Amino acid sequence: MENFTTIRDAGSARQSTRAKNYFGVVSLDYKDRYLLDAMYRYDGSSLFGSEAKWASYYRVSGAYRLSEDFKIPGVDEFKLRAAYGTAGLRPGFNWQYETYNISAGVTSPGQKGNKNLRPSQTAETEFGIDIDFLKKFNLQVNYAKSITTNQFLNVPLIPFVSDGFTSQYQNAGTVESNTLEVTLGANWVKTKNFSWNTNVVFGKTKTVITELPVPSYQSGPDGLFFVKKGETYGAIYGYDWVRSLDQMKNQLPAGKTIADYEVNSEGYVIPKGTAGTVNEKPIKLNDATGALAFVKMGSGLPDFTMGISNNITYKNFSLYFLIDIKSGGNVYNRKSQWLTRDNRNGIMDMGNRVVSEKKTYDYYQAFYDVNTNNSYWIEDASFIKLRELAIGYTVKGSSLPGLSKVVKTMNARIIGRNLLTFTKYSGYDPEVGSIRSPFDDTGSYPNYRNVAFSLSFDF
Repeated sequence: MENFTTIRDAGSARQSTRAKNYFGVVSLDYKDRYLLDAMYRYDGSSLFGSEAKWASYYRVSGAYRLSEDFKIPGVDEFKLRAAYGTAGLRPGFNWQYETYNISAGVTSPGQKGNKNLRPSQTAETEFGIDIDFLKKFNLQVNYAKSITTNQFLNVPLIPFVSDGFTSQYQNAGTVESNTLEVTLGANWVKTKNFSWNTNVVFGKTKTVITELPVPSYQSGPDGLFFVKKGETYGAIYGYDWVRSLDQMKNQLPAGKTIADYEVNSEGYVIPKGTAGTVNEKPIKLNDATGALAFVKMGSGLPDFTMGISNNITYKNFSLYFLIDIKSGGNVYNRKSQWLTRDNRNGIMDMGNRVVSEKKTYDYYQAFYDVNTNNSYWIEDASFIKLRELAIGYTVKGSSLPGLSKVVKTMNARIIGRNLLTFTKYSGYDPEVGSIRSPFDDTGSYPNYRNVAFSLSFDF
């Protein structure tokens, strides 16, 4: 007798979008000193809501070459720049429409559509300077302030008041960013047989939610991020632990005194006399009302990022290497938290611990806390990486027997990427997660370390 399997899942998709764009650009140059550039764009899209089928954007920028009018010792070029412009983002295709989920042949409301969506718009003001000096160095400094209005947020809904729908994309919120970027280039040496140049790029950004016309809410994987007015974008929220006896004094249970508690070897308050036993467990921090304290545990935004590249040539040899630096910023090590659930986390191995610092499985299970977001799993995501290393050798065609009339040059290179990482992060890679959630290590694959060989010919 034959067995048949009934397939209950099927799917198909069809999208059709229309867009029209009109734009004009004008550029002016007066005496090679005063530069002006302007652009206007008029966009229309079927992705925009019915109330906003068209949107206007523009840009105006100007520059003054100060060094053309004032001679500054040691300065070869000095340019002042300023610009102001607007840009926008289109909504997603299905954000205007109701979507439904299907399970075992039964449908249920999913996302509520919004036909009034307007394009998100960012207005940015930028100031900068360009300086070439001492015949060797070039410096660029940019400061930009951007304000994004009508930002797209997937706002949670209360199902019983929204026909069962759980979320809706809305134009909700204003985000303000301040960015400083500095680039310094140096041509240290340039001779017939030897050259060496260095390029350093520094960046620092702070982003704050300045307006939020909807109630504050949790977002991201397992609600790791908290979206609220006045908070930085990428703020990580969750529950905390009591770390001092002063904190414990504010939440003593009935019938207990502070003498009943102590701070253990890892800096957490525990019941006195329980260290090293199955009863040693950390205590959750309470707020002023006596409820569990929901606090900011960290931020995914780094203090700054930096890249340092060097390009060195000697006769036919070439060497290039790029070092990436990230200082500050946090990552939530959810992979480590999950491993604790099944007692498989390496931190639970007490083999190399002195007796006074040994902990039981029960102690770490308390931190696992049924996968609740809590501060124990927050780690510093700073790193220094040898991002790329390339070694090359160039041979002239005249040195290649039998190919001298066909090949001008041959170049052989060995290229390595992500070769070394220096970090205190205990997971695989401090650069974890996806584009949408780069601060949550949910077990994503780390960046690959790879080595490649290339051989190119110039005919």
